[in-house]
Amino acid sequence: MVQPLPLFSFYEVTEAERLQQTRDQLLTRIQKLRPHAHKRLALEERARAVTVQLMALETHLYGGSHQ
Repeated sequence: MVQPLPLFSFYEVTEAERLQQTRDQLLTRIQKLRPHAHKRLALEERARAVTVQLMALETHLYGGSHQ
């Protein structure tokens, strides 16, 4: 399968950058909280969800199938 040029996947790349920024912000907030704080657990769950979305998008953009 032919990979699209980066120019044509501008929206996906922008979304990946936004997800990465969101993930970084969540991780920064998590580090400031106590290990067993309820808010920390909620933020960790959101960070995991964002990470899964980011990994799926990056796999779509860069991983693909190598044929």
